[in-house]
Amino acid sequence: MTTYPLSELATIYAVEGDTEAMSDVIGQGTLEECVDVIAAMPADEQASVFIQMDDLGLRFGPAEVAELLAFLRDESAGLSNNEVADIRQRDH
Repeated sequence: MTTYPLSELATIYAVEGDTEAMSDVIGQGTLEECVDVIAAMPADEQASVFIQMDDLGLRFGPAEVAELLAFLRDESAGLSNNEVADIRQRDH
């Protein structure tokens, strides 16, 4: 199972030609915010961006961005901190 660091800072870049060399910055924020920006783009633009994690040696190319969008779209949000605390209190 892969863990995506959604709260880590990231930058969205446009793909330049056939490479993923650093090019025009499209947006910045947490990985979650970057995914939201890309999700709002038309499909052809989504296929021409990549995400570089600012403080991690991690890069999501166009194929990985599409996979990440699909994964986050299909996953539930999970339990909130309050819901976890409620469960813990009921168990005691």
